[in-house]
Amino acid sequence: MTITATARRMLGPALIVAALAGCGATPPQPPLHQTKKLGASTGDISTECGLAYTITEFPGAHRAELLKLEASATRSARSLASVYARNPAWNYQGETVGQIVVDAVAMLRACGLSHAANALERATAHHRS
Repeated sequence: MTITATARRMLGPALIVAALAGCGATPPQPPLHQTKKLGASTGDISTECGLAYTITEFPGAHRAELLKLEASATRSARSLASVYARNPAWNYQGETVGQIVVDAVAMLRACGLSHAANALERATAHHRS
């Protein structure tokens, strides 16, 4: 047996282990229950912003509809903030929960749901350094 064949035989499994170690999400990851809350709250915030854009696209009185969206978005923001309070450094879909909160605040402001954005900022402010 040659040195090259022996080296391949010894290095092969190590290379496979090293390659597989790079697979998967970046730790630290939230527990399953918190992951579900993140998915639901971010999905709801996105939906609520889309509805706000749709409602305000056309002229007319939209106050009642926007108040309902603000209330719903505020509930979603509080749910997101509860995960942030547990660990803002958790990674979810390539971003930390802290980054997700910053993105959510910006999204809520951009779509006109500023009360929900303010609620999210207030709920996470005391955890930021």
